[in-house]
Amino acid sequence: MANPTELALSTAEAAALETTTDANTGRRYPKESENFVTTGIEERAKANRILSLTNQLRLVKTGSGLGYGVWSGDFSVGAAIRTYAGGTGTLANDDTNYVYLTTASTPVLTDNVTGWPTTPHIRVAVVLTGTASAAGTTSEYNEEDITDHRGSAVFAAQVQPGIVGHVSQSLEFGDFTDNTDATGYVDFDTNIPASAIVLGWEAVVSTGFTGDTTAVIQVGIAGDLDAFSADTAQSVLAAASVGSGALALEAYRGAATTPRVTVTGGADFTSISAGVMVVTIFYIDLK
Repeated sequence: MANPTELALSTAEAAALETTTDANTGRRYPKESENFVTTGIEERAKANRILSLTNQLRLVKTGSGLGYGVWSGDFSVGAAIRTYAGGTGTLANDDTNYVYLTTASTPVLTDNVTGWPTTPHIRVAVVLTGTASAAGTTSEYNEEDITDHRGSAVFAAQVQPGIVGHVSQSLEFGDFTDNTDATGYVDFDTNIPASAIVLGWEAVVSTGFTGDTTAVIQVGIAGDLDAFSADTAQSVLAAASVGSGALALEAYRGAATTPRVTVTGGADFTSISAGVMVVTIFYIDLK
């Protein structure tokens, strides 16, 4: 399969478009005899506004060598909007580079040579460099070595009333705040929206929360740590997928709610020395 070749306009078809306005873009086709400078600048200004959306989060080559930049832009994480301010980075040489943004409240531009992460992210581009590039020149790459992957994030179904939505966050041991007892906690960056019924949660543990004899997870809110955990005995001590339904009396959330994940060790929380998991909370949006 390959992209199709679009048929060009005939001379007569092109002439028929003179001085008409394109319905899809609002751009006016100039008359052949019109002053190019005046008409050209006017229409290019329109074109620049049209192109501004497609320029969002676009990866560009910033000069010779392995430097790159990504334009600013917005994207959604569930009902929340994230804004990336733009930034630059340096690619690894002689390799396939995966460039993406984290979905944290302040997105972080990230690149690696191992592949797309399993945690939530926004794909930007894959870039071949050095001997892996089309030119095969070390410490270099060209525009043709950039494969745009923003399309995988452009079209996303928004949560509709009665449809199950979710908030998800990757949590590492170092993200937790020690309560100076057996517990530590993390508050999500993304809220559960107002007028939602929480169904429950799942934790996919890739690195167990080891160092102590026990690591029990609860998901809830500040002041009600098990609000979304009918089962308060789920362990994240070892790599596994665990979860629980929400408590019936706590499931309805009239106002936007910040989820809190709490892990309880056997002794002091500081006994736990490792741990990585992705916690996803599922809810029904009533509005």
